[in-house]
Amino acid sequence: MQSGKLPHRITIEHFEEVQDQETGRITNQWTVFAKVWAKVEPLSTKDVLSAQAINSKMIERCRIRYSSKSAQITSKMRAVFRGKYRKIDGDPLPDNESGLEWLTLNLAEGESAWQTQSN
Repeated sequence: MQSGKLPHRITIEHFEEVQDQETGRITNQWTVFAKVWAKVEPLSTKDVLSAQAINSKMIERCRIRYSSKSAQITSKMRAVFRGKYRKIDGDPLPDNESGLEWLTLNLAEGESAWQTQSN
């Protein structure tokens, strides 16, 4: 996949336990898993209505280059694009040719609690 076809930069985050180095206190928080180049496209009205028919809040589709790191992305993670949090709706879908060129992430509206967190 050519880099020029991926004009957007997104951050993939995962929720993990983090230990404070000074106090030793363990907290759960979102941390950066990877920063990747992507092509983020809003869904058409028809696609949004189809998603709503199956109770999905999917609003965007995102294509990223396949790598050993991106292959570890799961639906338990979230994406951050232009300051907005997005839920990864289902596990990434590999390309239909080799399965090793790109992954497609279906992105849904993030949870409202995410909007008040600062990382």
